[in-house]
Amino acid sequence: MAVIRRLSYVFLTFAILLGVAIPIPLAADDAIVITRSTHSVSFPTYISFSLTASGDADIVDARLHYRVDRQSFADVVNEVSVNVVPAKEVNLNYSLDLRRVGGLPPGISIDYWWTLTDANGHEITSQTTRMQFDDARYTWKTLKEGMVTLYWYAGSDSFARSLMDTAQSALIKLEKDTGAHLSAPVFLYIYDGAQALQGSMIFAQEWTGGVAFTNFNTIAIGIETYNLDWGKRAVVHELTHLVTNQMTMNPYNSIPVWLNEGLSMYAEGPLDAIYVVFFNQALDQKTLISVRSLSSPFSAYANISYLSYAESYQIVKYLVDKYGQDKLLRLLDAFAQGATSDSAFLSVYGFDLNGLDQEWQSYIYTASPDRPQTGVIWTPWLAVLIVLVAGASVITAVWLFFPVAVKKAETGEKAE
Repeated sequence: MAVIRRLSYVFLTFAILLGVAIPIPLAADDAIVITRSTHSVSFPTYISFSLTASGDADIVDARLHYRVDRQSFADVVNEVSVNVVPAKEVNLNYSLDLRRVGGLPPGISIDYWWTLTDANGHEITSQTTRMQFDDARYTWKTLKEGMVTLYWYAGSDSFARSLMDTAQSALIKLEKDTGAHLSAPVFLYIYDGAQALQGSMIFAQEWTGGVAFTNFNTIAIGIETYNLDWGKRAVVHELTHLVTNQMTMNPYNSIPVWLNEGLSMYAEGPLDAIYVVFFNQALDQKTLISVRSLSSPFSAYANISYLSYAESYQIVKYLVDKYGQDKLLRLLDAFAQGATSDSAFLSVYGFDLNGLDQEWQSYIYTASPDRPQTGVIWTPWLAVLIVLVAGASVITAVWLFFPVAVKKAETGEKAE
């Protein structure tokens, strides 16, 4: 035995000198065994995860990790601690409430995996599973062309073809006019009307007809098959939002709201009559909103919102008409590098937002022969619509002010 022991030492010494790997007993990696891992989707509200595992010792800790596939400058992994009753065999369930994050668009991918630990400190991490967050309430049909994939379930093939042709034409025109173009695939989900669309969203507003999930390169729009003309404009508008986001996305700053919305309005084509009416009214009353004010989210008051969109269109049109496509493309590139609004405009045009405001308003107030008139038809429905918009704004103002006035009266404060 002593000879054998000495030979073993000699062999070990030579093995170390020669770099030969010597097997060393390790703790078993399979102290915990995962026997089942599943998931289910309840669109659009919940994703449920289930796991069954067993081990040689009590399993005392379980964590679910998931990562949503989205445009981001960081690899964001969410971790959830799942309640475990210590036992050698566990059945775990966790329901992810998407209302806490505002919801997710259809069709995105989510990767998830589990980490389990037992009472002896053994840990196991499951394989990563990729799942699709699909709206399985409908039987979707697919049409793909270039970097655009369109999903729809109501309407004929020609209905979808018409929307796809509109999308492709919009991309060509947008690149020709502004230089902006897609850099990643986009996905369009066409629901059968606004109500169906709103049913696919969490906390949807009752007026929502379309939405661009820019960080997911996904668009969802509610288009009735008989309302194709409106649907085409909506596709162009929301698609342009995705293009703009891809062109300017950076971890530091976002582009002004007016530029984002103005590019989408410009891509649609000439302004609708209702926007022109509110714009011309502001011209007559000299009440245009400043460019800097338009850089913030638009007002909830309908008449101010219409004016904001109309002005955004006119400012973008002015930049394209006077300074051309090349400078607008350089502006988008400056934003992509993380420049602030003022520095981006200074570097490309030689003026900041205040300078743009002065130049544009000076032009628009003195260009009265060229003031927008296209599409303005004084029909009864337009007059009624304007009255309704104005009335809604008054009602909203009363609704917002009245509780404050009552509260001040109750507390004895003087109303201002």
